[in-house]
Amino acid sequence: MLVYKRILYKIACARTKVDDKTIFFESFQGRSFSCSPKAIFEEMRDSGEYADYEFVWGLRDAKVHNFRKIMKKLSAPDGSTGGATITIHKYETYRYYKTLAKAKYWIMNSNVRPFLKPRKNQVYIQTWHGTPLKRIGLDVPGSDLDYAKEGKKFSYMISPSKYCTDKYISAFGLQGREDIILETGYPRNDALFTFDQAKVNSILRELDVPRGKKIILYAPTFRDNKHSQVSGYENASGIDFDKLREQLGNEYIILFRAHYFVAKNMDFAKYKDFIIDVSDYEDVNDLYIISDMLITDYSSVFFDYANLKRPIIFYMYDYEDYKENARDFYLDETELPGPITKTQKELVQEINNTLYFIPGARYSMFNQKFNHLDGINCGLNVARKIIK
Repeated sequence: MLVYKRILYKIACARTKVDDKTIFFESFQGRSFSCSPKAIFEEMRDSGEYADYEFVWGLRDAKVHNFRKIMKKLSAPDGSTGGATITIHKYETYRYYKTLAKAKYWIMNSNVRPFLKPRKNQVYIQTWHGTPLKRIGLDVPGSDLDYAKEGKKFSYMISPSKYCTDKYISAFGLQGREDIILETGYPRNDALFTFDQAKVNSILRELDVPRGKKIILYAPTFRDNKHSQVSGYENASGIDFDKLREQLGNEYIILFRAHYFVAKNMDFAKYKDFIIDVSDYEDVNDLYIISDMLITDYSSVFFDYANLKRPIIFYMYDYEDYKENARDFYLDETELPGPITKTQKELVQEINNTLYFIPGARYSMFNQKFNHLDGINCGLNVARKIIK
């Protein structure tokens, strides 16, 4: 199949000229309409500066879901497209490859197929999908050279901080090409500075979240060392949900968001009055803004969530095993903007302590180091820099 797809892309390149006003967007290899590509797209669409452009999205489910429903997501709230032409192509079809061959600009947030290489007159913007806590790419001992090969394709890479820039340089082998990294803030975090109560109420209705209870967003990552060729990555939440419901069910609702590598293995039917599975919900920013606190482990979600200045609790029940047998970390635990818990008893205690939460100096120092460039209009600023 990969040979066949490679041939399709070569044919598309041979038959297609690059169009300076076509921009291709993709998030998580077509799995969703989300993250920084979404933010850049929306701000370009709404600005009025790109009315004569064609915006194309690559999506895996373009023919599975209702086409009008997808187009409604891509249009502005008033149903307009800002004058731009907006098109959807199903992931890895010939039309998809033809658009990649045509688009002057590629805006992606994750690695692409090894054979997908932009031509000399194309511009590949890699936004990536989070500030890394755990080591990635070439910084993982024994890693292959895929990240270095991917890094050679980039025309630009977006970074939210000097810290992130340094990690991208080492992880993607960008030494000598440091100038391709643009420290602009993360476009996807624009939404954390512009939402209002009407937006919050709309999301709560969409997810059918009971009112009157506090909302915990629980977003653990996958375990690299917990993988089977048969079942894939296993779910390892480390929580006794029956006991947790007894302890917290009267006051809290949990939004459980699993990494997409393990989401298919989750079943919370028996906890429907306590846990809402939001693993398939596209835009994690919506989950951030409706939640009262975040619980995570080694996922990078806490970097973005810290912009909201709300409680963050780390549940690292398998810290030593993960650090030694999966991936080591870039950050020392003393820099994290919240308490680390390693047992469920400690976790429940820290949840109860959030009643008295006030962001302290450590939290402020964290945001100053990692999030100081985030704000409104990062997406539009990125677009203007690159297209100029």
